[in-house]
Amino acid sequence: MHICIVNYRISLFIFIAAAKTAWGQTSFSSLDSLYAYADRNSSQIKISAQQNLLAKWTKVAAVANSVNFRSPVSLSATDNMLLPVNFIPADFFGGAPGTFRQITLGQEYVTNFNFNPQIDIINPANLGRIRSAELNKQMTELNGSIVKKALYESIAAAWFNIASLTQQALIAEGNKRAADSVEMIIANKFAAGLSRVQDLNNAKVNSLNMQDRIAGIKANLDMQKNALAVLCDFPQGKKPEVAAAMVGEDAGSKAEAQLSLQAKYAALQGQYAGSELRANRLSVLPVLSLVYYQGWQKNSNTGFFDAAAPWIQSRFLGLRLTMNFPPDVNRLSQNYNSKVSNRIAGMSSTHAVLQSSATSENLNIDLERSLTSYNTAKQVADLKRSNYEKSFKQFKEGIIPADILLNASTDMLNAELNEQNALANCAYSREKIKLNNRIK
Repeated sequence: MHICIVNYRISLFIFIAAAKTAWGQTSFSSLDSLYAYADRNSSQIKISAQQNLLAKWTKVAAVANSVNFRSPVSLSATDNMLLPVNFIPADFFGGAPGTFRQITLGQEYVTNFNFNPQIDIINPANLGRIRSAELNKQMTELNGSIVKKALYESIAAAWFNIASLTQQALIAEGNKRAADSVEMIIANKFAAGLSRVQDLNNAKVNSLNMQDRIAGIKANLDMQKNALAVLCDFPQGKKPEVAAAMVGEDAGSKAEAQLSLQAKYAALQGQYAGSELRANRLSVLPVLSLVYYQGWQKNSNTGFFDAAAPWIQSRFLGLRLTMNFPPDVNRLSQNYNSKVSNRIAGMSSTHAVLQSSATSENLNIDLERSLTSYNTAKQVADLKRSNYEKSFKQFKEGIIPADILLNASTDMLNAELNEQNALANCAYSREKIKLNNRIK
């Protein structure tokens, strides 16, 4: 009994820990850990899984429908309240030749019970649609990968935006402290009669602008966290915390010139259209079925289910060949539509292959451009920091006026923020290449 209690406590602990991991996790140290969280909790991923399940059962239904087994069972109880009258030659009953006698034939109460199982031995159209169901299953699974890739790209964009904005907030706060120090220096000079009131006002304006810039960055940061929370389906009221260090690296791996998910999907669409065309063409062929009949009938003039009346059995077993003649107009129309759809799918597939190659190359171009922009932004930021440091020293020595220092401060802040933006773009471009090569 004691062991059972211990096991129960252990199971409860494991359940609570799992629930905390699934619903309570809000801090992520890597992008892959956030992807894993999205795999477990994102509604888009869950919907794709359910769609895959539907496609799987559609294929199962197509396989079962290839034999189209059915076994109709019927039970009928008929009260012939007024039986039909038949005219029989009277000479059968010893009457005068050429005359007729009215005879009522049949039973008033007739009960029938029967079942008629049938199974298709050869059903060309339904056999052809098994292939269509399999292609539909593959298309659904591939569409799930497309949805997953798009979701990952959106998550990555928000992730790097949050990382960039976090660094931008720190940079802006550091510049705000520097601006406050400059304002204090100018205020002291103004009190000593060594500075103009315009310089003091400009210093205050610069400090206020810095404060407004910080507020804007933090507001944007909160919006990015909200967007990321929606993408990953965080519990209401929870926001993700991102601890990401973005490092400017070389280009590394390139996007391979291979079929993208969209190109593969277009190719499957072409195969599916061809499969449907073949299935529709086969629909004009006859269907060979195995049929069986077993029936029981009870006739009585006393009442339904008369115990004195015997059940009369009948049965047969045979083959049935079925075809539409003349051909069904709707099927002819389906055949024509399938031909057009097949041509469209072929053209779309060819275009998707060309587009796939261009998209792969564009990923490389985008990464190279992002790296170039980042290197430029980094050099500009270094130069603007150097300018500010020199201007600050010269201002303290009274060599330059406050306007030049304040302009140098604004230029440095803008350059440092642009550097962080360029770094985020560089990291995101690299991540898109990784996702392109990772999700097949």
